[in-house]
Amino acid sequence: MSSGRTLKLNSGYSIPAVGLGTWQSRPNEVASAVEHALRHGYRHIDAASCYGNESEVGQGILASGVPRSEIFITSKLWNTHHRPADVEEALDETLKNIGTDYLDLYLVHWPVSFEKGASPHDHWPINPATGAVWTIDVPDLDTWRAMEGLVRKGKVRSIGVSNFTRERIEELLKGAEIKPAVNQIEAHPYLQQPALLEWLRGQGIVAQAYSQSGNNIYGKPKAIDDPVVTEIAASLGRQPAQVLIQWVLQRGMVALPKSVTPSRIEANFEDFELPQDAFERISSLDRHARYNFPLRLGINIFGEHDEETLRKGVEDLIRATKERSVADLYEARKKDLHEEREKAKS
Repeated sequence: MSSGRTLKLNSGYSIPAVGLGTWQSRPNEVASAVEHALRHGYRHIDAASCYGNESEVGQGILASGVPRSEIFITSKLWNTHHRPADVEEALDETLKNIGTDYLDLYLVHWPVSFEKGASPHDHWPINPATGAVWTIDVPDLDTWRAMEGLVRKGKVRSIGVSNFTRERIEELLKGAEIKPAVNQIEAHPYLQQPALLEWLRGQGIVAQAYSQSGNNIYGKPKAIDDPVVTEIAASLGRQPAQVLIQWVLQRGMVALPKSVTPSRIEANFEDFELPQDAFERISSLDRHARYNFPLRLGINIFGEHDEETLRKGVEDLIRATKERSVADLYEARKKDLHEEREKAKS
């Protein structure tokens, strides 16, 4: 079991250093995973509106028998609800789905705003004039001030951001009254972002790592399969996933491993220390391979793409959505990857 490591947030609250991630978990699997995790010591659950499984998260929490006061629950504001008037509505939907009257942490999921969909489940509204995802301009600070209002109302204890660059946070800080407590970012041995991590640490903003195994929906090489990682895992008598979780923790970050398999949920929560040489070998694998970038939105979120690449990304999406919605395309790709993983196990 874990030692129960925690990190202190600038809001004054403590956050468990290991949480159960729920992204890409398939329907009807999340509730049992959350229940199992909580029964085996986890006290941190990471959810989001756009994952489409917050109700299952709530079911799992209820079934676990663990008091709400002992659980740190995170969720995220989706892009369709960035207008200040829509922020509280989105939170209320999340609270209802999870079955709680407050969140421990609420994050702005992406620094990109969409037109509000026809329903709370319309996460990828399409602009009828262009055929592309309907992006709009909502200043970060406007959304953030509405987030601050949720703290004052007692509906949220801490607020933060996700997928924000240093420059974006610096701009936000110019007008923010409450400093972001967290920046949740993609972080694994192939994408380490050391400069951003060091800056966040200097600002007193906790960095959370998602996809610490390098999992992605594009079928690209994963850090968890890297020979260095598998060799270290074998030498320590550990699983590669366990090694990468500890590597994240030893970088001073929060780790959010995702699994719906009971044995792996338990293994991911085991606590040990990576030898320094092993830590350094993994740290040498950086190749700045960012996998979670919504290229098809046509917005240069991380400042790493040229206009031509972004334009082609949007055109690809328009072609792909003539017969299927963005959500259907995304779910189909997740299904394909799930089947590939199951086939690899057999």
